[in-house]
Amino acid sequence: MLELLHVQLVFLQTIIVNNTSVCFLNYTSNNIWQDCGMGKDYLHAITIGFEYVTGGLLSLVIAFVIILFTYIKYHKMTYTLFTGTLFIPISYFVFPTQFINFAIIMASFAIATSIYYVLISQTNEQ
Repeated sequence: MLELLHVQLVFLQTIIVNNTSVCFLNYTSNNIWQDCGMGKDYLHAITIGFEYVTGGLLSLVIAFVIILFTYIKYHKMTYTLFTGTLFIPISYFVFPTQFINFAIIMASFAIATSIYYVLISQTNEQ
C-alpha cells in the first residue's frame, strides 16, 4: 500500500521548466528591445545572435580564429602556441567546462603540425 501511495505522489509533482527560447525568438513579445535588455547592455545586444548560433561559445571561436590566423600568417608553431597560451586564462575562467575540450583540440593541432614538420618538411631534400 505504501508503494502505491508513493507512485501517486510522483504523479502529483509539478516540475518547473525554465524558458529555453532566446529572447529575440519570442514572437509574442511586444517590445523585443526591452525584453532582451538591449537598452542596458549594448555588447550583449551585438553578440546575442552570434552567441545563439555558436551555442554560447563565441569567445572560444574568436580565440581559435585568432590563433589560426597567427599560424597562417607566420607559419611558425611557436607563435601559434604562444598566442594560444595567452588565451588559456581567459578560456579557463570564462568556460571551465569547455576548457579541456578546447585545450585538447589545440594540443592535437600543435602535435599534428609538429609531426608534419618533422616527417614531411625535414625529410625533403633541398
